[in-house]
Amino acid sequence: MTKKIQISLKNDLGIFKGEVMEVTEEQFTQIKKLSKDYYTNGFEMTTESGSFMIIPPEIIKKSLFTIEIIK
Repeated sequence: MTKKIQISLKNDLGIFKGEVMEVTEEQFTQIKKLSKDYYTNGFEMTTESGSFMIIPPEIIKKSLFTIEIIK
């Protein structure tokens, strides 16, 4: 079984949404595990418009990380 998810980041600069991804339950579990280290490193993602962004650790520390499940 798969599910559609979208990662979003919210900080003082705005809300940034990643591309919608279809993932298996195993991939979703792995993403959740990796997200636990979110605040200690930089972060990169492909946005919903297809652009690619890299966010440095100092901005990440001030951001809210969300994994939304799309129905």
